[in-house]
Amino acid sequence: MDMLHSPARTRAFASWLLGERGTVASVLRDGSLALVEFDAPAWELPQKARRWPVHWDDLLVYSVEAGPVEHQDGLRVALSGEGREAVQHALQLGSRTGLCGAPVYPLPFCGLSIPFSPSSVRACPTCVRLTATAP
Repeated sequence: MDMLHSPARTRAFASWLLGERGTVASVLRDGSLALVEFDAPAWELPQKARRWPVHWDDLLVYSVEAGPVEHQDGLRVALSGEGREAVQHALQLGSRTGLCGAPVYPLPFCGLSIPFSPSSVRACPTCVRLTATAP
């Protein structure tokens, strides 16, 4: 078994990741990648990272269990500010302003869109309130 289809960073650490057990925590890149959370403690994994993007063709799936369904209506994370002062905003796809009206920029992460999490410590309080009251 090999990681022929996964992103380059994942393939670089394939010898450490192959054979590890884990759970698909999220689906990335319009369904082409799985964000796998490995069961091993972080200190046993490369770069102490428990979650790695893996292509579906590189996975050996033993069982399928339905997890909680999260409906965020396509809201993604966007930032305002920089560094430690950055604030996470809810961003609708195709928009350049957060739900609160603040000018924001998308969060770049390997070309992926990260879903907005209202429970984040740095989440904009206005965006959190607006997502909670949205139908």
